[in-house]
Amino acid sequence: MAQENSCDVGTYGGRPSGLLERRIMGRDITQCHPRLQEAFKQLVVKCNAQGLTIGLGECFRTVAEQDALYAQGRTEPGSIVTNAKGSSYSSQHQWGIAFDFYRNDGQGAYNESGDFFRRVGQIAKSIGLGWGGDWTSIVDKPHIYLPDWGSGTNILKQQYGTFERFKQTWAIEKKEYIYQSIGTGAARVEVTASSLVVRDAPGGKDTGGRYYTGNRIKPLRKALSGSERWFETDRGWISADYLQGWILEGGQWWYLKPGYTYPAGRLEVIDGKCYCFDFNGWMLTSSRIQEDGEVI
Repeated sequence: MAQENSCDVGTYGGRPSGLLERRIMGRDITQCHPRLQEAFKQLVVKCNAQGLTIGLGECFRTVAEQDALYAQGRTEPGSIVTNAKGSSYSSQHQWGIAFDFYRNDGQGAYNESGDFFRRVGQIAKSIGLGWGGDWTSIVDKPHIYLPDWGSGTNILKQQYGTFERFKQTWAIEKKEYIYQSIGTGAARVEVTASSLVVRDAPGGKDTGGRYYTGNRIKPLRKALSGSERWFETDRGWISADYLQGWILEGGQWWYLKPGYTYPAGRLEVIDGKCYCFDFNGWMLTSSRIQEDGEVI
């Protein structure tokens, strides 16, 4: 399928070919198409199984964010990374159908050794996604997208005109959430996303509030429905996939890591101290270990 030249493009600013240097925008996958959200979670699981650790880069962009990116290398410092103005709606990110990923194993975010980006791209294609590394006129290896509307945005613009009209077509299933009261320690829970949206309900409307990398929050409740995990704070609901810290639940402690993962059935060094967790992820304490070493 022909690629549109109006997609995110640019000079490579010294990075390996096809790895574009970007200004960091939103990293909240919940702002994207529901099918892309589920596909991202599948991709992470399948990549982990192959020893490929990826991080979530840019997701949805507003017109203002796209214009700010367009200004980079033109009227603002930095390298040119896109030919798409915000008002043109020519970036897949503006339609909520794409995200970027990066290498998150400590070897360098854009280190291509071991054919890293091609391997992730092949896994993405195996679950029905498109990969920017297959583009011919412009190669964008960190770019993953829903291929239903081609490799660009012309079909979307012709069919829907605006993102708002397109979003109305997204299938919204009524979800039943399981709520549970939770707490945390004095250090609270740290936000790991560059910009985390605050919503009025689990999976609800954007309130306009934001938490940023390094902010520490006190969770009050959690809400679970399938693969969706949300935490309530005093400002509203946020995705639990972008948090890290100790959680107190039902009188027991567990340690939350990004992606809503947690250590289980092993020892884990956290902040310089070693902790032991049972196979359900609960931290072991002396009250649960008998004299013969059996865990109760």
